[in-house]
Amino acid sequence: MTALPRARWSSAAGRRGRFSTVLLLAGGWAVCVVTTAVEGRCAEPAAADVAAIRAAAAAYRAAIAKGDAAAIRAAWTADGDVVDGWGNQLAVEDIAAVTARADDGARPEMRLGETRLRFITPEVAVEDGAVDVVFPGAKTPLEGRFSAIWTRQNGTWKLAGIREAELPTAPAGTLEDLEWMVGEWALVPDADSKGAVPEITMTVRWDAAHMFLLREVRQAAAAAGTDQPPAEIQQRIGWDPLVGRIRSWSFATDGSRSEATWFRDGTSWMVKGATVHPDGRQTTTVNIYTFDGKNRFTWRTMEDPLESTVGLLTRATWIRKQGEPQR
Repeated sequence: MTALPRARWSSAAGRRGRFSTVLLLAGGWAVCVVTTAVEGRCAEPAAADVAAIRAAAAAYRAAIAKGDAAAIRAAWTADGDVVDGWGNQLAVEDIAAVTARADDGARPEMRLGETRLRFITPEVAVEDGAVDVVFPGAKTPLEGRFSAIWTRQNGTWKLAGIREAELPTAPAGTLEDLEWMVGEWALVPDADSKGAVPEITMTVRWDAAHMFLLREVRQAAAAAGTDQPPAEIQQRIGWDPLVGRIRSWSFATDGSRSEATWFRDGTSWMVKGATVHPDGRQTTTVNIYTFDGKNRFTWRTMEDPLESTVGLLTRATWIRKQGEPQR
């Protein structure tokens, strides 16, 4: 796992595409790419088609705002999908489920930038744009880009696909900035945590060369009323010179493994990662750590809208067992 273990350790820990920028689209200015045979000049796309795509994008955003699953589904072709920045695929039915839920709670805020519309053929257009994602409780936006594929079916423009790419430009921080994490910690679940939470402890220390933070999270026993076995996560956190970021690599006793990138956001850290489960599924997660400057920090994870959260730990407080960090 990328961070704190959830109270449920089974392979049914999530679904794909949780934080997709599918939440927002907009029609922008058009760039003609349809050429004619006459002097190689570019044929201007019909103004009516540009206006129709912009109207379809606006209607799609309105459907999302209302949580209208039927309208969201109708905006897509039958085989449409989203592929996020981690390579996870989200099908049409799941897109509707993600965007139409009314009981999500806090969601990431999507800030759409400039977009452009290119007509590949008179029946197919590609919309390229930039989007900033601000997660609840965070201040620093994570930048990204998307390409939306529009196709005309029976005279109506519909979404056929969205492809996303991350631009991780948030402050990277340094590994020494995570010195506060060194020590022995015990988890105290928040009052609104869902389901029974077993005893969970964490140890963080430097390796011998002071190049990695070694993190071990242990769930000593099953939660009351569950058949969850004891579990453990081992994690290395270090500077990755290939990406110029702090990265972590984690391995859990349930057979899952994870990689994540750490971004500093004031006194908080955002940890965005991907997990490969024992059955081969891949899921993405975003966790937020906020240190109080003394001997406690809070942890939050974004709830998965495609999964029941009953029995899952989504926020907690960690208390240092000793007053001073171990070095």
